[in-house]
Parts: sequence; C-alpha cells; structure tokens
Amino acid sequence: MRLPVCVFDVESDMLCPSCQEKLDKGEITQFDVDFCKWLLERQKQFPAIGDLSLLRALRVADRLVLIVKKKGRDLLLSEKELMDEMGKAFGRVLIIEGPLSLRSVVKELIHPAVELGVNSLFLPDRTRENIVVLRSEDKSRIPYSLEELRLIASAAVGESVLFQYQEETKKTEEKPSDVFEERMKSFTQKQPKR
Repeated sequence: MRLPVCVFDVESDMLCPSCQEKLDKGEITQFDVDFCKWLLERQKQFPAIGDLSLLRALRVADRLVLIVKKKGRDLLLSEKELMDEMGKAFGRVLIIEGPLSLRSVVKELIHPAVELGVNSLFLPDRTRENIVVLRSEDKSRIPYSLEELRLIASAAVGESVLFQYQEETKKTEEKPSDVFEERMKSFTQKQPKR
C-alpha cells in the first residue's frame, strides 16, 4: 500500500524528517496521518487494499474525500464492507482519481454535467482564485450545493475555487432605430422595375 506518509511512521506513531516537513509545509495534514493509521489497521482484514495508492485523505463538509491513483476507486468500491466501515467512521465517502488538476476534480464533482469554463484570477498577494462557471440548466444534475463544491474542490487542489451558475439572460433589448439599417432594409425589399 502506498500512502502519503511512510508506513513505518504510521506504525511507530512518529514522523520521519521527510514526513514531518510535508506536515509542516501543509502538503499533508494530521488527518492524512490518522486516516492512514486507520486504513493500515484494516489491511489484514482486507488484503486487496495492499495495492492501493492513496495520495490524500481529506475531511471536508462532513465527507471523507479520498484522492487515489488510477484504479484505486475500483479497488476500494469492490470492498463493500470496508466502504461501509469508512462511511460509519468518517461520513459519506467521495473518491477522486488522480493525478490531480482543477479540471479533473471539477469533472468528478459535477459529472454528468459539464463546466462552461474555468477562469483564474491572480490576486495581488500572489495567490490564485479559480472561478468555475456552470450551466444553470445543470443545477438538478449536480449532486452538491455550490458551497459543498467550493469546499471540496478547494481542499483537493489547495487553491481557492469558486463555483457559479451562468445567469440566464434572455432579456430582449430593444435597439434604438438605426437610420442606415432602416434604409438598407427598405432597399433590399424593393422590387426591381422591369
């Protein structure tokens, strides 16, 4: 099993300098360490998870968000009893397959809907804020609220991510009459003389 922290560190309850540095920099959290310990304790009962590559474990909005490498989702979902235990211990489980990018996380969260666009704003403090624009018609197809989407995506990618629905602007604006346009219209409607 590949974990975000060393297996020896989890078993000994003491982080090596490398893992401690990851924790200090914010690349992993204490929840990553705690969840890895929980998962290792169940490896004997569920030997198939020995092939799992876990990138991150996040606790967001009363959910457990697991970020795994390819085929990790299928491996976890095949262990129904383990998934039930996870659900009871940590809340609803959401599994996202890596490698992580903002677009891949958004696709996972809003499937079967599709985003209209992703805009990135670079702020004066040198951080980046991402705004994901969704179609208004897809509100019923997306299983999460905008706030849940924001929390999960921001935690997964480590940047601020906002979600908004495209406003339906079906207002018909009346244009002021254009003299040239009216003349062209009357000119094209005239029948040639014979």
